[in-house]
Amino acid sequence: MHPAIRFRRATALSLTAFISLAALGQTAPAPSPDAAVTLAPMVVTGVQPGPALWKVSKDGHVMWVLGTTSPLPKGMHWDSSKLERLIASSQQVLRPPAMEIGVKAGFWGQLFLIPSMVGLKKLPDGETLQQVLPSDLYRRWLVQKNKYLRYSWGVERLRPTFAGDKLYTAALSHSGLTDGDVVEKAVYAAAGRDKVAITNTSYRLMLADPRSAAKQFKQMTMQDQQCLADALDAIDQDFSQATERANAWATGDLQALGKILSVRQQDDCLSAIGSTDFAKKIGMTDLPSRERLAWIKAAEAALTHDAQSVALLPMENILGGNGYLSGLQADGYTVQSPDRR
Repeated sequence: MHPAIRFRRATALSLTAFISLAALGQTAPAPSPDAAVTLAPMVVTGVQPGPALWKVSKDGHVMWVLGTTSPLPKGMHWDSSKLERLIASSQQVLRPPAMEIGVKAGFWGQLFLIPSMVGLKKLPDGETLQQVLPSDLYRRWLVQKNKYLRYSWGVERLRPTFAGDKLYTAALSHSGLTDGDVVEKAVYAAAGRDKVAITNTSYRLMLADPRSAAKQFKQMTMQDQQCLADALDAIDQDFSQATERANAWATGDLQALGKILSVRQQDDCLSAIGSTDFAKKIGMTDLPSRERLAWIKAAEAALTHDAQSVALLPMENILGGNGYLSGLQADGYTVQSPDRR
């Protein structure tokens, strides 16, 4: 997986989840060669079929799994008609895996937490990126910051992870790609029209003392410089692999997606978070496994109780190592990939 994609996912899984803790109480036929022309690193536009669907079944119950990816081409219009028909005849739609952090407090308790949440994204003790980054990394950051975030005041005081996230988002908008959730929005809109239940599959971590946790987080030193370096690497490489990934998804090219996802690389952002004493203290460890188990549990519940369901699952969780669907297969479910039906 491309470093920047890992970077975005880790931020969404962990740090962003913690910062938003007070608010809690991703078979169509293969397209013909003429359907679209993909010339990497060009980004495909127009109406695209998207990937086909995986079929999971047992005892007459069926779940259709749509593999998702991000980023996607800005100008792409996804043909969701087949999936919308499946949703209309389903009993529930499963959200993609995620992590949520909640608090054991009522409404007023959560309200009083808000002051302690302020400043969580900032470096501790009023430090700046220039003070905490190696000089060569800071010079690289400054070049891209002046290009994409020239008028973004205060970004120099953000932790490297959050500064990189902000920079990556700004650079992405110039690349012909978008990190938007166009696919999820289309799926949820279809479910809403047909009054189909939308099920949360998140792994939830509850905090007994969130105010103390927020205070500890503000003072925590995190070795996340490499996380920022990953974002800079992606931008320096003109999002070439991200573009290939987006094109492969839009045109339904599972072979290309599998090739891109076959190279497993170290997730520097997630490693930086999970290795801190803070993360270990609150139980924010082994997040990929916890998230995987939570999604599989929700999927098996749907397959037990409903005749038909639809699920969203990131492509890396399908085609990558230790895939979620292989977990269902190990539990006795039949899994059919699009190219085998």
